[in-house]
Amino acid sequence: MEKSKFIGFLNRYSLGGNTDSAKLVVNDKTLSTKFISTDQNVIGEVTLNAFDLPNAELGVYQTAQLQKLLSAVDEQMDVNLNVVDGKTYSVNFKDKSTSITYMLADMAVIRQVPNLKTLPDFEVKIDLNKEFSSNFKKAVGAVDSENFGVECNLGETKVIVNYSSVNTNRVVFNATTTEATDMQVTCFSAKLLKEIINANSDAVGTLEVSSKGLAKVSFTSTDYSSTYYLVKLTVA
Repeated sequence: MEKSKFIGFLNRYSLGGNTDSAKLVVNDKTLSTKFISTDQNVIGEVTLNAFDLPNAELGVYQTAQLQKLLSAVDEQMDVNLNVVDGKTYSVNFKDKSTSITYMLADMAVIRQVPNLKTLPDFEVKIDLNKEFSSNFKKAVGAVDSENFGVECNLGETKVIVNYSSVNTNRVVFNATTTEATDMQVTCFSAKLLKEIINANSDAVGTLEVSSKGLAKVSFTSTDYSSTYYLVKLTVA
């Protein structure tokens, strides 16, 4: 197995340390997880194709620790599950000279992920292309903001980093859309979206925004599919 592909999967849900615990599921040569961030501001699902392990459920309690352990083995590694009485209790990663073991957690200590029962209509659909990613990351770095807002007026969509109803330092840029209906400013976590973009830098993505308080971020690539739901932030 290629270590970089597995780490890419971990990065897509851990989001720079914003999610540490998750239940990983291996089913029919596919690895997937449904997760919720520690601050509960994003729920998501990530899938890695062509994951050649037997069907299993893996309780990862400290993803950061697993990522750190993986630095000890080479890019090409063998992965084996240690199973007792039908329960997987650890994972072994091994290259030509080094072997590491990661102990899995009981599923009872992994945070449960709520189901999204009904999705609202999304008024705006933004292309997460290289231009958007560059503009967004520069804007967040420039003002070190906790939030970004999306506003659409007469078909023109603007992204406002560090939005507030009062005068503040902010960065505003236009976004390319495939759908755009007039919508008042709706705000979400800027730092989480930045981590999502960074983790999916090799994929094509979209950002869909609803004025009812939900944003959907989706990416697809040859190896991965990732979907994230950001919860609206209340901004003064």
